[in-house]
Amino acid sequence: MSCKGLNISIVLCLSLVSSAMAADAGLMPGEVENSAALSGDQCFDIKGSASTENVDQTFARKMAIRDALKQASMKSNLSIKTDQSVENYQLKLDSARFTSASKIKSFTVIKEGMEDAEDMYGQTKQGALNYEVFLKVCLSEERGICPNLPGNQYQNRLAVAPVVMPYPQQAGDVANLLSGYQLELERRIKNQGYKNFTLVKGAVDVQPNIQVTPNMDSEALASYRDQTGAQYLLMTVIRSMASETAKKGYSLEAVENTMKRLYGLNVAPSKRYLEIEWFLVDLIDKKLVHQSRSNLMAEGKVYVGRDKVFGSSGFFATETGKAFDALLEKQVTDSLDYLHCKPFQTEVIDVRNNEYIVYLNEDSGAKVGDDLAVYHRVGRPVSFNGIDLGSDYEPGAFLKIKRVLPKFAIAELTVSKQVVQIGDRVKTW
Repeated sequence: MSCKGLNISIVLCLSLVSSAMAADAGLMPGEVENSAALSGDQCFDIKGSASTENVDQTFARKMAIRDALKQASMKSNLSIKTDQSVENYQLKLDSARFTSASKIKSFTVIKEGMEDAEDMYGQTKQGALNYEVFLKVCLSEERGICPNLPGNQYQNRLAVAPVVMPYPQQAGDVANLLSGYQLELERRIKNQGYKNFTLVKGAVDVQPNIQVTPNMDSEALASYRDQTGAQYLLMTVIRSMASETAKKGYSLEAVENTMKRLYGLNVAPSKRYLEIEWFLVDLIDKKLVHQSRSNLMAEGKVYVGRDKVFGSSGFFATETGKAFDALLEKQVTDSLDYLHCKPFQTEVIDVRNNEYIVYLNEDSGAKVGDDLAVYHRVGRPVSFNGIDLGSDYEPGAFLKIKRVLPKFAIAELTVSKQVVQIGDRVKTW
């Protein structure tokens, strides 16, 4: 039994490794524990339960596993915030909030089934019985395991937007800057092993004398989502490529520049300030989730020349190219580090002949047989003063992937307590 398709509302991470497949591989629980001990992992047994009221056993079983993993995450790296108040020597408020940063590396189901129908006194229990599971869970402190990634580690689909520059006159010596920068982002994202991404084609108009910020218009973001199927959009602004020359002083450079101006010769800049800002926008929840910027000062022969196209080896051999190389590396690393620990989610986009079409492509890492959880929206979206604050969702069904195609996946219903509809959220648990 692997932990595919499981999500935990408390902060924790599942990384599917060999011990999660111990039962399928024929290993004994002791072998899993010994292997974990060698790697420094903490392993222990834990019980979880869930009511079978108004749901079938299959659904209750999945919820019981979730409950067990919640409890397991409390075993380590637990922080507790309490709030108490006393008035007239009486306790008026006593609340506690538990937050776990445990990293669940793997788990194996040891035993499962319905709870006993009789209580400890031999009396028949009233109401629906609980489904119980007993797991062997291993916690780990390994690097690369996310503290807050629920479910399978699918790659979230990323769309790379066209690059914009408020002051294009600063880059008159660089050919193919904006499209070249976008293509260079594509190349470096691919080189870092990220597969699930696409480029957004076209140009972006920039109005002069207006601060360039991401367009958070709901319809515009929905259009990007429909075009690409992406969960996140990477937007880049080249804030500055301002250059300067030494005009005054007694340095050799200043004296040479003065002489060149005297004879009407061109004076090449000797310094260039580069500043890049980038944004990650969640296209499903339609909100800005990450923002960062970086800058560098290039010195020396910073003039490039139109013969050295952006992205070419000749361009990156220049002082300006070397600075762009460092900024690109920082942007790509920062963006992928952010996406690395973000949970995957998408939507049901169609229902045909009892099959469910999920906006999920093969580059995400999804495989035939994977379980997916469907979340239904509870009530209407919440808004305040005309601002959409979001919606509340709860798990209501589980799907199993039957086929994975280049741009979508086809799944079948395995268990449900509500009808699955177009627009329902889909997560790895």
